[in-house]
Amino acid sequence: MGKLWLSEKMLSKCFWQSLRSSIYFGEASADSDFIANITAKKVDEFPSIAGSISVTSGIYLWLLSKYFSPKVVLEIGTYIGRSTLAISFGGRSSITDLYTCDGTYNCLNFTDYKSDKLATEKSKSIDQIKYFGKTMSTDMLKKILEDGKKVDLIFIDGRIANEDCNLLAQVMNEGCVIILDDFEGVEKGVMNAMMLRSVFRGMILIEPPIENNSHVGNLAMLVPTNLLTLTRQQSLPVNM
Repeated sequence: MGKLWLSEKMLSKCFWQSLRSSIYFGEASADSDFIANITAKKVDEFPSIAGSISVTSGIYLWLLSKYFSPKVVLEIGTYIGRSTLAISFGGRSSITDLYTCDGTYNCLNFTDYKSDKLATEKSKSIDQIKYFGKTMSTDMLKKILEDGKKVDLIFIDGRIANEDCNLLAQVMNEGCVIILDDFEGVEKGVMNAMMLRSVFRGMILIEPPIENNSHVGNLAMLVPTNLLTLTRQQSLPVNM
């Protein structure tokens, strides 16, 4: 008797296609455009120009935050806060704590992003952000450990170290999902994935979304196998 084999690439294709069909895709797109506009002026306040996530990646982060509905979120690599806001807005109905750190800069006050054009619940979600400027990920992870928090969702947009992996193992919930930025070529996202997979072996890799043979985003995910569930439904069996 043969087996039904499903590769990581096959699962990746199905997942991103389903996520793009979300009823929230329009809202996520509008929010990502809004975030790009309100954060653009912050670039000039930073000592040097560094990379930030694309509008497309912002859309996917918004949708992933909505989909997984985490309570406690950890982000490594804040910069001007685009990814932070995308996660915050998408997960506004579930997030209670959003820890984010930047090892290089300490130039942000997230209340600057509050606006009359921002819906009340999204404005309130900004209050859940705990920003650690000029703080290495190892130090923030130690703080989370001291707080006794268990993390449900992680977004990594920076290079992590071996010590970070040891600390992550202590703060991650059993069903914690890790999202990786810059997953292409020899970029940091690929290096981080290799390190994390050597430590957390019970995870599968969801590769970046591909459309018409071209990348439309460079986000990847590491997902615990215990979260995989087969369904007879033709669409996502959650309110997406």
